[in-house]
Amino acid sequence: MTTAGTILDRTNQLLLAGVVEERNKLAVSCDASTTSITVSYALGSLRENTIFEIGSEMMFVWEANTTSKTLTVERGYGGTTPAAHTAGDIVTINPRFPRSQMLTALNAEATDLSSPLNGLYQMKTVDLSYNGSDRMIDLTGVTSMLDLYDVRYRYRGSDYPIVRNIRLLRDMPTTDFASGIVLAFDTYVRSGAIRVIYKAPYGTLATETSVLSTAGIGTEIEDLLVLGVQIRMVAGREVKRNFTESQGDTRRADEVPAGSVNNSINNLLRLRRDRIIAEAARLARQYPLRFRK
Repeated sequence: MTTAGTILDRTNQLLLAGVVEERNKLAVSCDASTTSITVSYALGSLRENTIFEIGSEMMFVWEANTTSKTLTVERGYGGTTPAAHTAGDIVTINPRFPRSQMLTALNAEATDLSSPLNGLYQMKTVDLSYNGSDRMIDLTGVTSMLDLYDVRYRYRGSDYPIVRNIRLLRDMPTTDFASGIVLAFDTYVRSGAIRVIYKAPYGTLATETSVLSTAGIGTEIEDLLVLGVQIRMVAGREVKRNFTESQGDTRRADEVPAGSVNNSINNLLRLRRDRIIAEAARLARQYPLRFRK
C-alpha cells in the first residue's frame, strides 16, 4: 500500500536529482520532549544556528558539543510537530526540501485536484434506512460532497431500481439534520434500504505513514501527486533568488540565468495539466453523466 511517505520519497529523489544531502544517524532514542540529541558520527555541519530533520520534525541547534556528539536543540522548529524518534533514524542536515513542508504541499495538491477547475474526485457510498414517509432524510456520515451521482433503493436482493425526482440540499439546520446535507424526495419512494453514491473530494493525509487509499486517492494519480509536490516545492525558489538585500551566496547568473527555475516549472505545469485532463477523461468514462426523468 502506498503511503504519503512513499510519495515524498519519490518527489525528493526527483528534486535532488542525485544530490546527496549531508546526513548523520541518531545514536540514542528520544521522546517528543527531549532537548539533548546525540548522533552517531562526527557532527560535520551540525553546529549552532543550524537546523536538521528527523522524519517530519525539524530541530534547531542551540549548542553543539563535538566531543560527545551531543546537540542542545529546540524541538518542533518551523511549526513541525515534536515526535519520538528511534536510535538509527536518519538525521538530515539543513534539508533542501523539508518533509513537513512536502507533506503540506501533498495535501494542498490533493485538495486542488478536487477543485471544480481540475474536476477530479473519489466515489463514495452511504447506505440509509428510509421509513417511506419523510420527504427529507439526512445523509448520515457524509462530511463533504461534491455532487450526487446515483440513488437507488433495495426492491429485493438482486434489484436496486434508480430513485428519480430527487434533490440535494446543503447547509440545512444541523439541529434537524446532523450532517447538514439532505436528500429530498419529490416523488414517492417505498420504505427500506437506500444506497447513495456520490462524488467527494480527496481527503488529507495526517502523517507520512497515512495510506493514500484512506484519503480516497487511487494508484492511478500517484504520479500526478509527485508532479504537484515538485511544483509547489520549487515555485518559491525564484522569489528567494530575487531578494533585494545583500546575499552571501552568488546568484550564479552566468550558470543559471534568471528565470530558469520558472521555465523548468512551466514544463512540469504542462505535464501536470495533461495528466489532469487524462485523469478527468478516465473518470468521465467510468462514471458518465446520468439524466433522470
